[in-house]
Amino acid sequence: MMDYTLRQHGRATLDFLTAFGPSVGPLMKKQQASLDVAGLNDDTLAEDLDERAKQIEGILENLSAFRSANLLGEWHAEHHARLAEGAFSEIKDALAPQFEELSKGSTTLTPNPDLDIPQYWRYPIHRTTGGWDGHRHMGFIHGELVHRYIVGKAAKPPAAGGAPTDIYTDRRTFAEQAPRRDYNHVFEIGCSSGPYTLKLSEVFPDAKISACDISIAQLEQAQRNGNIAGHSWTLFQADGRDTGLDDESCDLFTSYIILHELPVDVIEATLREGFRTLASGGDFLFGDVAPYSALDKTAAWRTDYMARFGGEPYWRGSSTMDMIGLMEDVGFIDVRYEGMAPNNYPWVTYGRKP
Repeated sequence: MMDYTLRQHGRATLDFLTAFGPSVGPLMKKQQASLDVAGLNDDTLAEDLDERAKQIEGILENLSAFRSANLLGEWHAEHHARLAEGAFSEIKDALAPQFEELSKGSTTLTPNPDLDIPQYWRYPIHRTTGGWDGHRHMGFIHGELVHRYIVGKAAKPPAAGGAPTDIYTDRRTFAEQAPRRDYNHVFEIGCSSGPYTLKLSEVFPDAKISACDISIAQLEQAQRNGNIAGHSWTLFQADGRDTGLDDESCDLFTSYIILHELPVDVIEATLREGFRTLASGGDFLFGDVAPYSALDKTAAWRTDYMARFGGEPYWRGSSTMDMIGLMEDVGFIDVRYEGMAPNNYPWVTYGRKP
């Protein structure tokens, strides 16, 4: 973890953002109470998501708890990245020597200035101002200030209910879902600033670890995190659909919480790339949010509603697709599509290449 101290204004601002999560809980309970009074439940709600939305939102639209939760969510979505950028601006000069020093070390980074940036990726996911590369140092701003400081400090409920979970412990526990410990080459797509990459190194200390991402700003922060920990990762800028790896060159192809950020056709192409690059007997292991089929109808609507208005345009497609059928069509065997115990989070997509 990088060594930094937030200035008073920046720290107070981020603490304020962190407090948003717990404040929404009581509002959600009031919403559910109104739906219960209206008799809306799994027996009476429509199967079709859009029809279900009309049923639920027709009851909630004039409820102050619904309108207040929407206001809080909208404000947070519009301002979290901008305010985190402001907190960074107060300490950027103090961080500059660390940025320079941590660009050197055994974790290497290869940019690809000729990479054709896909259109879907340009959408400002999570309503992040300017997208993943909207700021020269968005890797630190998002990976450290937004992800670790705000999200990591707040209680993070699993997608399908249950007790709050720690997002960093989740990553290690998920990596441990892989059936082997003797992988030679572990490859991660969409590594962002490297939080899952760190856990892969803990679980598979003897493996070669390589990873790619489209965002150069995120990769630069991943390189810093790798060098802080003394790892020898090979990082490079690439699209997960076209990694540039040789055929059958890795034996674990993995990612954490990225599928719901991708259009369905991109997911399919990514699965096919995983199959191509895996050696015979290699494992495909992706973790993500739970599909709507694993949630009750109200929870599925709520997730879909937050995705629609929270900057997640591809969530519904990934959460309603036939993942098992696609994995088997690609060629994977021993396919599993299930929630990780004990809280059903994250959702595991696993397959083995024959």
